Amino acid sequence: MRIYESGKHLISLFYALMKAVQVYDVNNDVVQKAAKKLVFFIKTILNVYSHIELVRYRDYIFFNKQRLRFEIDGYASLQFVHDKLKKLGVKSLTIMPGIDKEEIILFTSVFKEEEKDKFKKHITSKKFYNVNTEFIVGEEETPDFLQNGQRIKRTYFKALKVTRNLMQNLWANQPVDVKNSKRVVYSLLDSLSQDEFGLLALTTIKNFDEYTYNHSLNVGILSMAIGQRIGLSRKELAELGASGLLHDIGKVRIPKELIYKPGKLSDDEWEILKHHSDFGVKEILKTRGLDEAGLIAMTVSYQHHWNFDGSGYPVHENREKPILFSKIVRIADSYDAMTTPRVYQPIPYLPCLAVRVLWNLKGAFFDPTLAKVFVQLLGLYPIGSCLELSGGEIALVLRQNEGHPASPILKIVLDQEKKNIDGEIIDLLLDPKVEIKRPIYAQKYDINPATYFV
Repeated sequence: MRIYESGKHLISLFYALMKAVQVYDVNNDVVQKAAKKLVFFIKTILNVYSHIELVRYRDYIFFNKQRLRFEIDGYASLQFVHDKLKKLGVKSLTIMPGIDKEEIILFTSVFKEEEKDKFKKHITSKKFYNVNTEFIVGEEETPDFLQNGQRIKRTYFKALKVTRNLMQNLWANQPVDVKNSKRVVYSLLDSLSQDEFGLLALTTIKNFDEYTYNHSLNVGILSMAIGQRIGLSRKELAELGASGLLHDIGKVRIPKELIYKPGKLSDDEWEILKHHSDFGVKEILKTRGLDEAGLIAMTVSYQHHWNFDGSGYPVHENREKPILFSKIVRIADSYDAMTTPRVYQPIPYLPCLAVRVLWNLKGAFFDPTLAKVFVQLLGLYPIGSCLELSGGEIALVLRQNEGHPASPILKIVLDQEKKNIDGEIIDLLLDPKVEIKRPIYAQKYDINPATYFV
């Protein structure tokens, strides 16, 4: 069993025992059987590893340095364990060889405690010899193995450079090789696997002058994040990411003055622009190294403006439904387009409004299941959202609390007098006294959300 699958199964068994000891006496058969299964699996893992380490950091749990993703399968167990550790202030749990059924039952029983101080006192007083519990002291520190923020940023900007070069070569009728695109997609996948929200935060970069390149990259990242949530394989995620990067490639055959035209397009101009889906197929066909992933990207390029109900363009007979990857890219493309300023849309949609639009159009424009996954991924207030709080301060959404879409993690950037400050970070899940008054446009106070992530 792979390390990731081992971590998921361990959390599932730990969750089962935690729930059992909340309901039954420790000598009950349900508790005993759950403990027996957990200890057996722990010992199986310890045949391979010297110890088991569960680290909770921000909205993630890491099993032996491997992040456990929130997926449909096993969502409830991971969510429960994460929230329990967070509420009790646990930074990490380390399980050593020698643990037995009695010790794991006693240890798990302590998690019935709801108050952080009492829980810590119980853990300390009972002296567990084969389980070490480390608590958060002061501000939450980044684990050593996670200090890779700079690497994620380098990956993003390298991917942006590759995307720019590819499209500029096509604009100049120069031959292109998609190998660099494939390599950069796998680098993005590694970053997404390690720190999903860290990479998603960089999609708040909205370069007005380089909209086409930023948009293509952001759609690739958002698409892979959706695909990761629904359990696609690494190979499928790479194919999906490449499809996202190349979805608008046909625009290199549209006159630039039309793409960057300020104001509303005429009906004739709109008909020309809609041909970028057809042109995308032809451009991908011209690239060197065309393979299965390229063929998938061609399909997505052609279908990414097809709606879930079969409408959309290019017009197709019998209202044929788009493939899965096209439905995913349709959502990512629409969200990033709505939230990005452009010559004809200088004031973009608020991220929270864009999420609501997607949700309201599910079943017609967007696949309802994928729309739900996307909303769970971004939350009601996506990363980079600017919010006015009940006390008058202005805050920026830094991260989401998984499973709690209305309670993100914020950073105060303006005080009550609307003056710039390096304010505190507030977790709305842990501090319910702080309330969101309303979402606001960052431009109103000359705030660029991307600067806080770059």
